[in-house]
Amino acid sequence: MHDVVRSELRPTDTSATQMFRFEPSERVEAFGADGGDFLVHFTRAGRNRVPAADANDSGVPDFVEGVSDVYERVGATYLSWGFRRPPLDSSVSSNGGDGRFDVYLLDFAGSADGAFRQDGCTEERCSGFMVQENDFAGYGYPSLLEATRILGSHEFFHAVQAGYDAAQDVVVSEGTAVWATEQEDPTSADFENFIGASLAVPGRSIDSAPAGPVPASAYGSALFFRFLSERFEPALVRALWEHLENGKGFDSEPENRTNPTWVVQLDALLRADYQSSFARAFEEYATWNLFLADAADASRSYRNGNQYPAPAVSLVAAPYRAVPLRVFYASTQYLRMPVGGRATMTAALFDDPGSDGDETEGLVLVVASRRQGRNLEVTRLAGSIDTSAADELIVAVINTARAGVGMVLSKRPGLCIGTADEVAGCQTVDARRDAGVDSTADAGMALREGQLEGPAAGAGCGCTASDSSAVLLLLVAGALTRRRRAKGYGGSLRNR
Repeated sequence: MHDVVRSELRPTDTSATQMFRFEPSERVEAFGADGGDFLVHFTRAGRNRVPAADANDSGVPDFVEGVSDVYERVGATYLSWGFRRPPLDSSVSSNGGDGRFDVYLLDFAGSADGAFRQDGCTEERCSGFMVQENDFAGYGYPSLLEATRILGSHEFFHAVQAGYDAAQDVVVSEGTAVWATEQEDPTSADFENFIGASLAVPGRSIDSAPAGPVPASAYGSALFFRFLSERFEPALVRALWEHLENGKGFDSEPENRTNPTWVVQLDALLRADYQSSFARAFEEYATWNLFLADAADASRSYRNGNQYPAPAVSLVAAPYRAVPLRVFYASTQYLRMPVGGRATMTAALFDDPGSDGDETEGLVLVVASRRQGRNLEVTRLAGSIDTSAADELIVAVINTARAGVGMVLSKRPGLCIGTADEVAGCQTVDARRDAGVDSTADAGMALREGQLEGPAAGAGCGCTASDSSAVLLLLVAGALTRRRRAKGYGGSLRNR
């Protein structure tokens, strides 16, 4: 459903009832750079007053000039990437005075830092305006300029998105907005602050945001779009948005041309222009995430992977057996176990013969042998991997399927990990049990207590976050505190 604000709810309409607006007693001024595309609305006195400093004696507060400069630069940058301008608001009666994009500086009193608001839509293409905190007092940003750069680059990208399709889901909207902020200003820490929320729940489908007002993992999905731009090219993100506009989608699925969804369009785009597919790209993404933090390797993964946190893993013991292991589409479960002196190790997925379909279809195993947190070998599993010099093994169970017509929500295979003999024994146990023989005691495999359904088995995301992941979530929560929803402004204020 559209988040459309009626035109009379502009902050300059003091007769409106929205919480965040200029007071009737405040004199509202507007400033725009000569020949620019943005108009900044502000007041010098009253609750919404901006900082008064005017070091260059221009007659306009420095903060207002800084806001104008940031938006002009951000807007020009997005145009240089090939994105179209947001639709003009010329058709809106209360449009700030002309067709330029309007930025209103208002006091949110710590409840939010700002948001892009829609107020004129043709189908799902919408124009709008920006509301932004007037002084960022007490917000924790390092400076007014940094606050405006982060907020402006993120929220104005929402305005860009609305020029293609304002009704896309929160993952592609917030994920690509955080991606854009990082692309526009790599020195910003906003991207790094958010991606831990996605890496903490790798077992959640990439296009599925959790319920609630602060979908942290949706912001964190920026890592996936970062992967796409590094693995292929940044222009892929623009091309994706071009195909998300109604009527502009690939004909990959019958209903998707008229009302495109991003995972389907991404799959079609990768096939058409990049000799790839969603399945192949998602497998690579899950593999790249084995090269983060101490295990970073820029030659095989992200350029700045050493600055990114590692994904959450489930700590288990070998030999390991999970029946069933639930793996949602477009998700990964990472299992970590001590080698325990094993010179070689392997893993195997096996189908449940009682299920209708093949529970292993679309699943891929990627393994990493490690010593002291650093990768010795990372490979798609084919046979066994040498663990003679390793102290631990990581097994990534990757479901490369995507959402779409006829797609299955999750797979429930069996999983065995250990030496070749242990894995063979594990599968023998299951085969004989399926035949009605209880062979657990004599299958040649020492199953540990509780291992039939270990930490990665069963329902839910199927992963156990490490202590470091819990810390990451606290950090993300801190970052999102500045972006809380504020009620009373045409509904709920969507921030960031």
